[in-house]
Amino acid sequence: MKRGFANPESRIPNPVRILSHWRKLFWLGVTAAVIMAGDVLLTKYGPSVRAAAVETGASFSVSAGSFATESKAATFAAALDASELPILVRARPDDGRFQVLVGPYVSTDEAERAQRKLAAWGLGEARLVIDDTMRARPQQASVFGVGDAASNNIVMVAAAGMSSIVFEMRQVPKAIEARRTGTTTLDVEIGQGAGGRGQGAEGGSLEGAGVFEPLRLPDGVVLVREVSVQSDEPGSMRAHLVVPDGVESRLRLEGRRVYVDLAFPKAPWTIRRVAPAAKSPAATTVAVEPDSREQLTAAVARFSEIEPFVSSALQSPEADVLAALTHSLDDLRTMVVGLNVAHDLESDRAALLAAIAKASDAIKKAGDRSTAGLANPESRVPNPGT
Repeated sequence: MKRGFANPESRIPNPVRILSHWRKLFWLGVTAAVIMAGDVLLTKYGPSVRAAAVETGASFSVSAGSFATESKAATFAAALDASELPILVRARPDDGRFQVLVGPYVSTDEAERAQRKLAAWGLGEARLVIDDTMRARPQQASVFGVGDAASNNIVMVAAAGMSSIVFEMRQVPKAIEARRTGTTTLDVEIGQGAGGRGQGAEGGSLEGAGVFEPLRLPDGVVLVREVSVQSDEPGSMRAHLVVPDGVESRLRLEGRRVYVDLAFPKAPWTIRRVAPAAKSPAATTVAVEPDSREQLTAAVARFSEIEPFVSSALQSPEADVLAALTHSLDDLRTMVVGLNVAHDLESDRAALLAAIAKASDAIKKAGDRSTAGLANPESRVPNPGT
């Protein structure tokens, strides 16, 4: 046996075998450390890495009219908003005129319904305004409502000075609520009434009521920083939004679609109706299936919103504004007449109908005077829309 070999069968010196042994142990340790670190990182950051992306698409708005001054556009927009149409006002890029838009919508069907409604009133223009800002990257574009019919869908679109996060539900929700829980947080609950299970133990944020799944936002979005959702049941959804300080929000329901519109002040819809005193600024609730008493209360509040615009229109009659207010009052009258209220509410309904009739009559007379003035070459009444 030669010196330096412990085993006569081995040809590897002892020091080399020892080094090889420790080298194997070292790499096994490194591998274990990498696996453990990966588990920690996946636990901590995994949801954001695996998060589903918020899909994007183009928005469609209806051009209701354009005006030379912002004040006239604001008056007309307020009259349309009193008709419960979602309005936007923008400076038109080609000529600088102030354009009043209805929308935005995520489908042409919704936009065309609004267009037909305006046309029935003798208002509106013959074209749709398409904003494809959110479709700048084709790989993120989507056709809204196409896909798994068993799932609730979420899409984000842009319009003049704003962005909208849209939730499409499988069925029309019973109620929707948007609650500002902080200067930069907004909680949305769909499918449950106000004060439902979505609120926390102290009536605050929806966070903590369940596990929320974070969603990955499209690149370049500035009006919302984080979106997370929870959908335990097919007909309900909760969402938690983090937005920059100062962002305003608007909640609306279009069939099965819930729109959360976001904009920095001055938001393109801020020149709208005066909110009724009974409405809390911290929470916006849309009740879809209220009882007759709630409907009558809502109708009274609605008339209170329209009334200031009626007074303004009577002082300076313009055909477009008068037409919008006329149809707002007609729609309200039809709704009130169709209510099946209890006997003790009949006097309240009669009083509301009388007030609506009085306002409608005053608008009709103002329209007749305005038409007569425009037919007279001596008239100083400006042409509507100029």
